[in-house]
Amino acid sequence: MEQTKSFNLIEQAVTSYGLDFYSLEIEPVSLTTYGKHGDLHYKILVDERPYSIRLLPKKRYVNSDLSQSTSDILAQQLRYTDYLRAHGIPFMERVEPSRNGLFTTITDSSGQNWTCCLFHWMEGHHVTANTVHMVARMGTLARQLHDVSLHQHDICFPYIDHTVAYQRWLGDLQRLSISQMPEPLRNSLQEYLSLAQQHLDTARHHQSSSLQPVISTDLNSLNILWNQDQQIVGIVDHEHIGATDRVQDLAWLIKCYARTESIESHTVSGRLAKILLAHYNSPTMLVPEEDPRLAALLWLSGCFNLHFVERTKQLAFDAENNPGGYEQFLRHLQTYRLRGERLSGLLI
Repeated sequence: MEQTKSFNLIEQAVTSYGLDFYSLEIEPVSLTTYGKHGDLHYKILVDERPYSIRLLPKKRYVNSDLSQSTSDILAQQLRYTDYLRAHGIPFMERVEPSRNGLFTTITDSSGQNWTCCLFHWMEGHHVTANTVHMVARMGTLARQLHDVSLHQHDICFPYIDHTVAYQRWLGDLQRLSISQMPEPLRNSLQEYLSLAQQHLDTARHHQSSSLQPVISTDLNSLNILWNQDQQIVGIVDHEHIGATDRVQDLAWLIKCYARTESIESHTVSGRLAKILLAHYNSPTMLVPEEDPRLAALLWLSGCFNLHFVERTKQLAFDAENNPGGYEQFLRHLQTYRLRGERLSGLLI
């Protein structure tokens, strides 16, 4: 039943692009993943030609903590993918709808509205255990992406300051009900939140022209495609294209590409972090006065991200209502405190 529903939705989406076809298949190895916003991603075959289709629920178009999603911004994001491809960056190529516009909209049988984005499929594979070669390539790509954005004046995105979200999340955790917890656990949480506030204060201190807005996208390992020769052949995420600054973006990239194992791993390498910065050629853009801000944003990206905040809320609730949850909550804080020490050590 679920497969039939998915097929009907995809069939309607493909038809909305004005494509006439005799056969339509959902690939067994398709990206039927559900993003945190309820997105649906599939690899499909239309008359045996491969495409990537992305279905975004209309409810997605509300401001989120670290990005903004509206129909107008989506149109700008899709236009920007054209710009990137025109400048030699291997972004996936979108399919033009037969009618005016950059995407289409459909309504499923339950009355839910969906925005449809269709792209030509790109062959490649994901790599989640980073190597020296990979990290060097990513540093070069990140610099290219940032620099090419400075020559584009027709597309504007609202600037996203990550510290705004971090401060909001800090307030959420400061308001947690923890009165029934043992004093050592309350103290441990308060110490962690104080540390987060210190990093936030440092992250707000802007020292140089590196704050000049650049346009970037989400370059995490699951959005990069590689070929067998370890060359980057594609970038496959458009929903997070937006304005940031170099230091904010580099903090996220270091957190991601300093990992030596899987995406879930907290094991990181100072050597990989330094290689990424070297191939980004950071000394030509960043001044030493920016180092504390980069270190603070790196800590926040790994130790005060949305996953950490949501997990902390859940564990605090469990611990407040079940004494058996105290130990798990304490291990959670200790794990992220150790992760913070490792991340902070990457830049030494």
